[in-house]
Amino acid sequence: MEELQTMRTRILEVVEAGKKRGLLRLEQNFFRVAGGGQPGDRGKLEGEDFRARVVDCRHAEKGVVVEVAFEKGSPREGLEVWGAPDLEVRRRYSRMHSGEHILSRILENSLEGLHVYKVAIGEDESSVSFTYHGDIDWEILFSAEEKAREIISRDLPVTIRTLSREEAQQLPSLKANWDRIEDTAIRVVEIPDFDCIACSGSHVSSTAEVGDLLITGYNGSSPEWSLKFRVEGSTVEREYGRIMRRLVRHIGCAPEKLEQVVLKMQEEKEELSRLLGKTRNYLSFPWEKEPLDESSSLHWIVLAGVPRDMVAPDVKRHISSCPGDVVLALLPREEGKSDFLLARGENSPLDCRELLRDPSLGARGGGASEWVSGVAEKSTPETWKKLLHKFAAADSRDS
Repeated sequence: MEELQTMRTRILEVVEAGKKRGLLRLEQNFFRVAGGGQPGDRGKLEGEDFRARVVDCRHAEKGVVVEVAFEKGSPREGLEVWGAPDLEVRRRYSRMHSGEHILSRILENSLEGLHVYKVAIGEDESSVSFTYHGDIDWEILFSAEEKAREIISRDLPVTIRTLSREEAQQLPSLKANWDRIEDTAIRVVEIPDFDCIACSGSHVSSTAEVGDLLITGYNGSSPEWSLKFRVEGSTVEREYGRIMRRLVRHIGCAPEKLEQVVLKMQEEKEELSRLLGKTRNYLSFPWEKEPLDESSSLHWIVLAGVPRDMVAPDVKRHISSCPGDVVLALLPREEGKSDFLLARGENSPLDCRELLRDPSLGARGGGASEWVSGVAEKSTPETWKKLLHKFAAADSRDS
């Protein structure tokens, strides 16, 4: 508690107070406000019969507020409290934010026309969104990652200064979105001879503090792209390395050929899917048939390991040609569960959805009254047939 007691303030206003959370305005706020894509500080507040976790700090209509999760008591205006931000979380945000500046500047310098327009700084992983009228691939990102690591290793100073708007606008290398900046005092973050940007987030004092930057993934298509990165690169690379070694062992190829092999497998899978899509309409399965009642029959089959979409066309043909009948396909899996398709012709009174609700099936799924599909836990043919005969008999009595 020694660190907490060194920073005292008062609750100036209880802006909101629910059962579990609230918004407070402090007389002296020592929590960093969210901004520049970075969340606000987290931390603690304590007072007489009161304790809360600070989960965010941000601008609101009435000024800067802290969002808190109540742990003990209730806040009241004028209450003296002491607290502190979580400095470890703030440090992680600072490392992430400085890493983002380095990576974004390298991308914009490397690819003409690339423009970073949004960042989201996280504690474990951060994202960068940008526009680029061209293709982004891993080779481009690996190169950017390598250059970012080189800048980080040079241990360059990261300086922060506050200038008037007029002074800031005189800096020829300053990157700033002036349309979105309303402050008269501009906070400038600079890595000499590399990057100069207006930013309200927290930062490290030298690039070496960022850590081992690693890009973990990317998404998008021209012109909208995004990437994710971490600053615990060595740890992540070890995790990815274990996955890589397992994959190489299973697939049986050299690591440098893994991407080529996977792409080839994807192409083969897509081609097989197209072929199966054409083939399934011509498949006819050996259905069993037995009476349900005096005027209708049940067509049923058990096909272990066959996908539902391979059976569906044949089910449709049966209910079209036999509009008073019911069709059941059970497709057992290796783990004991079974996929199923249950359908009825347009003249059958059976409500397939109602049958599905019976607990004896242990079924999960959905559909319409004439067609349902899903997975069943207790899916033996005898259970289904017994239940279908029961429903058919009930429908006969109702009619």
